[in-house]
Amino acid sequence: MNKKVYYNSKFLLLTSDNIQPAGNQLIVNTEEKSKEFLNEGIKKFIQQNDGPDLILICKNVNSLFKELKEQFAYIEAAGGLIKQKENYLFIFRLGKWDLPKGKLDKGETPAEAAIRECEEECGISQLNIIKELPSTYHIYPYKGRHALKTTYWYLMDCTDTRELVPQTEENITKAEWLDETTVKNTVVKNTYPSVLDLISVTMVH
Repeated sequence: MNKKVYYNSKFLLLTSDNIQPAGNQLIVNTEEKSKEFLNEGIKKFIQQNDGPDLILICKNVNSLFKELKEQFAYIEAAGGLIKQKENYLFIFRLGKWDLPKGKLDKGETPAEAAIRECEEECGISQLNIIKELPSTYHIYPYKGRHALKTTYWYLMDCTDTRELVPQTEENITKAEWLDETTVKNTVVKNTYPSVLDLISVTMVH
């Protein structure tokens, strides 16, 4: 299973597949390089905002991901793609459409955190997990360094029909139920690459 780690609009792909480069991409076979070489390559990937996507070919994706985590502060979060009849719940935060999510509290499972965070950020209840969705990964500046975040996602349904209440202290200005047409015409044009990946494989066809 591949892991695509986003940094701004670029991505770092960990894969065991034999991939050919396309566009602005750099491919490195990790089996032929030292750990120090890879560490420097990842630092360069982060420093060059307009640099190429980096594809790391390896025998074991999970093993390489474990090595990657050692270079960053590692954070786990969870969230939900929530459905109510034919509509989906999206939030608008810091100028972009997003899905409700947040960090795991100590002792929480990802599923517990996903439900809690969705309830807190949107002022809803009566959530039921339908199935687990693919996790997403991204790197971002964090406390003077960089963090690597894994976000666990769940498809949920909601029977709560009360008015949504966006959690303004988390910079959420809107929480809205949107139909698929609005998602296609509005959300996909102004959201994060990882969220776009998630909704494109689960709801937008």
